[in-house]
Amino acid sequence: MGRKVTEFRFHFHNGGEWTIAMEHIGDLWIRRVSTSIGRINGGEIVEINPAQGLKIEIYPDADTFQSTSINQGGLEAGMFETVVKNDDIEWMTLVWDDGAKEEIYFPFEPSTPDKTDNVYMTAKVGQNGHLYIVIHPTDSVDEVYPVK
Repeated sequence: MGRKVTEFRFHFHNGGEWTIAMEHIGDLWIRRVSTSIGRINGGEIVEINPAQGLKIEIYPDADTFQSTSINQGGLEAGMFETVVKNDDIEWMTLVWDDGAKEEIYFPFEPSTPDKTDNVYMTAKVGQNGHLYIVIHPTDSVDEVYPVK
């Protein structure tokens, strides 16, 4: 039997992070993850795992703001609102049941040089309260999840 993912950690271009346990994940598709070797921002030469895209459904129980700052935590309504408003997921960490971690990078391009939003990312909260995210160069959340 293979390993199982226990949680996802989404990393935002602005430096934020959001951890979601697997029981809060519905529909999921990470498109064509490959392995490359590269250097990011002058760091060490490492293995990099780029993906061609992501589509994911996240259940309402995951809509909790996570912060070590009491000031910031009190100001936020929840992570769903933050994700929809900012559109800036850049990569994620898969945490496996054996403790291993794997980083997956998504297509990312800011709309302007001084912005942190990702032109390839769209997100919405459906009438059912679920968060839907699509990161893809040509597909949008409304095309992949038309009426939810």
